[in-house]
Parts: sequence; C-alpha cells; structure tokens
Amino acid sequence: MTSSDLREELSCSICLDRYTDPVFLQCGHNFCQSCIKSVLKTQEPSGVYTCPECRAEYLERPQLKKNRKLCNIVECYLVANPEQEKTKTMCTYCDFNEPAAKICLQCETSFCSKHLSFHNRSVDHFLINPTTSLENVQCLTHNEMLRYYCMEDEACICVSCFAEGDHRGHLVQPIYEVSQKKAKEMRRILETLTLEKGELETFLETTRTHMEEVQINADSITKRVSGLFEDIREQLNSLEKNILGELNKQTEEIKSQVSDLIKQMEVNSDSLARSIDRIQVICNDNDPFSILQGQKTAKDVFETVSGKDKTGYPIGDLNEGLVLDHLHIGLLDIMTVVKKYIHGCDVSPLLMDASTAHNKMELSEDLLSMADSETNHGRPESLMRFTVYNQVLSVNSFTEGQHYWEVETSTTGIWDIGFAYSSIERDGNQSGLGDNDKSWCLRKYTKKYMAAHNSKAQSLFYEQSSQVIGIYLNYEAGRLSFYELLQPFKYLYRHIHTFTTKFTEPLHVAVYVDDGGWVTVKHKPK
Repeated sequence: MTSSDLREELSCSICLDRYTDPVFLQCGHNFCQSCIKSVLKTQEPSGVYTCPECRAEYLERPQLKKNRKLCNIVECYLVANPEQEKTKTMCTYCDFNEPAAKICLQCETSFCSKHLSFHNRSVDHFLINPTTSLENVQCLTHNEMLRYYCMEDEACICVSCFAEGDHRGHLVQPIYEVSQKKAKEMRRILETLTLEKGELETFLETTRTHMEEVQINADSITKRVSGLFEDIREQLNSLEKNILGELNKQTEEIKSQVSDLIKQMEVNSDSLARSIDRIQVICNDNDPFSILQGQKTAKDVFETVSGKDKTGYPIGDLNEGLVLDHLHIGLLDIMTVVKKYIHGCDVSPLLMDASTAHNKMELSEDLLSMADSETNHGRPESLMRFTVYNQVLSVNSFTEGQHYWEVETSTTGIWDIGFAYSSIERDGNQSGLGDNDKSWCLRKYTKKYMAAHNSKAQSLFYEQSSQVIGIYLNYEAGRLSFYELLQPFKYLYRHIHTFTTKFTEPLHVAVYVDDGGWVTVKHKPK
C-alpha cells in the first residue's frame, strides 16, 4: 500500500483529514471525536442519530469509544511522514482553525463540515477536496481562481485569461460543467475498459484451459504413439525372428540334401575311377583275348555312365516366395494395428439423400454411387435439392464421435468429397462445396488434389495415385482428414490433408461430380 493509499485509509470521512482522537460507533465506523460529536449534535432535534457512513440508526445518542489501536497507527504514520502534515486548509468561517472539508471554486472559500452543510443548502456550487496548496486551482498569471475551461486550448483558465488574456474570444465553459461531462465520458470509457478487461480475462482463462487441454491431449497422443511404436517394434522383431527362422530351416534342409548328394556322387566317382583304371589296363594289354574279354566290361560301364543327366540330381533351393509370403502377411498385420491407431473407429454406415441430389447426377439404387450425367432425371422439386452444382448430401448427419469411410473415385473428370452443414445454400454461387464457410472438401482437378473451404482453394503436393480415398471425421476435435490408400497394399495409407476447425452444426457427407467424374461409397474397406 502506498503512502497516499494509507493516508486515505487514515482519513475521517467527515473532515476528510487524518484522524484526530479517533472514536468508533457500534456499527464499527471510525471518526474524529470532534467531527462525530458535531454531527450528532446537529441530529439531536430529530431524535434519531445515524452513522454518517452506513446510515445505521440509533434511537439514543450512541456512546463513543476511543479506538486506541487506530490512534497509535495515526501517530506512527505522522512520525514516518511528517511532510504530510506541514500545512492544512482551514475553514474560512471557523474561529478555532477547524480543518476544511471542501473548497468552493465559485466562492473561493473553504468550509468545514458544519459550514459546508449550510453552504450546500443555499447554492449549487462546484466543490473540490481541500488541498495543501492552491497552485493547482489558481491561475499562475493572474493569481485568480480557475473558473473556466478553454475548449480550444484544452486548458483551465481564470476570468482574466478569458477577458483579456491569451484565451480571449475562445469558446469556454465553467470548469465544473466540463468536469462533469469529462467524468461522464471517463465513466463510459471505464465501463468499456472494464468490459474489455472482463472479456480479456475470460479469453485468457479460455486460452489457459485450451493450453491445458492441448497438453493433456498431447500427453495422451504421445502415450498412444509410443505404445504404437512399441507394438510395431515387437511385431517387427517377432516377424524378423519368424522369417529368419524359416530361412534358416530351409537352408539347413537344403544343406542336408546337398550333403547326402555329394556323398553319393563321391561314391559314384570312386567307382567310376576304378572302372577307368581296369579299362586302361586292358587297353594297354596286347593280348587279343584279354581285349575281347575286357571289351564287354568296358561297354557295360560306358552304357551305365554315358548319357546320364548330371543335372538330374535332386538339388533343392530356397523357397523365396514362401519367405516373401511370410513377410507380406506379417506386414499386413502390422498395418492393421497402424490403421486402427490412425482411425480409432470402424467404418460408419452411409447413404446419400436423393432429395438433395442435382437433377443431372446419376445416383445408384443403393444410394452409394454418384456419377456425372448429361441426362436430366426430372426429380421432384425440393427446397433441399441442389440446383446449380452437381452435388448431393448424405442422409446421415454427425454431431459427435469419430467416423471413417472409404470411397472409390474416378481417375478422370472432376470430383469433390467432403462435409457440409445442412444449412448450406442450395442455389447460387455460394452453394458449391468449399465455396462457403459451411463446407470443407478434397477436390480432384485434372490429376492434382486441392483442399477447399470458404472460397479458398489450396493446391496440395500430391497427385492422384490411388482410386481409394479414406475420410476420417473427429467431430469433437474439429478434425477432418483425407488419406489415399496406396495400391496394391491393403492397409498402407498416405495422408493428403487435414482441416482443423470447430464444428457448430450437424455435418453431412457431401459429394460433387463433373466432367465425367464418379464416386462410390464403400461399406467396408477391402
């Protein structure tokens, strides 16, 4: 608390000066002893005594009790702040130097509480609080009381300043009138600032709450992502172990087969070497009878060996296809876990609303396929039907929860897939998907993807590489995401774009087709 604040707390509400011999009433309010006695004396004729602050009534003159603690505080304050009590403004009419309660600018006179009451009954003058110096209410040039306010120079002036000084001929008004207007204007400003402060504090509290929610959400997602990667690592380790085990099993089986084959071939090679040695001996013998007898043996060996396919031995090889099958199946299982994490929900049922479909939209009987058509289908007129753009909304609306769909799309033509409020316009340029603040869509134009909302279309990095698009909606989180299912993999997704906003109305799935484009809703991902 500042010195001025403390002085205000130690001031009597009657004389507006620091307490002198402070006493208190039964209601607990403190006053200078002389001040409250003077007030109670003026109340004697009525027979009813009231507290000057809270207006508490007493049927008998209240007893005054000295506030010793407050008296000690005042004395300590005066010792610590002697300069605060050097000069005082005294009542002009009192014989015994009674402190002034107010100063009248018109009368240029100081009044104590008693004389002020008589003054206020007779006139309605502008009063100010007593001051230790009149410099701030007197003209420094003419030493006269400042009575007027120059509207042109925005300065307080005296009569002489206006009559013959620098402000002669200027528009002036009495100070008290201007001050009242300024005070009124300041109160309006104060009200506005107070309101702004309240709104700022509310926004600040909302922002802090949002920051806490973001941190809580981040912690939750971090935990989920860490768990996901832990599961992926475990499954990858298990998959690696299984595949390497299968590979090692095949290798050992093939090595065993080859080892047996080598042993058999070595036996055959030794037998053939011995036969060759015998035939060599016969060939080197000049005895015709020996040659004739050995010729039959050589012929038998030759017939046994000659023409035999050396590659016909059953040599096994690694079954790489089986290894790749194990790898593929294992990776698909892992991607199933990833898909569950990405969407966190199952595919929601969905049907399109024929009562909203443009007349040149081809809509299948099962209400799941939409295609651009040149034929006017002559559907009955409806306030719900789109009349400008070849669009349709879903029968289903969504106001909560997480939902996921997959749609098959054309590679040619134009299509938009997204969401719209049911309050979207049905006619005019503002009725197109992404052309207003009531719809969000992924647009395929030529081969490029675009994200559109509120008449702003953003070109995306990716070109179309798959006909299957995944759509994920988290209503409470205000999140709308689009994915591309990369073929031929079953669960491999590529994120295309995510809208983040705050949804305020029920959402419908919305589709637009043009230039031969088509879209089909898939009940279950294949």
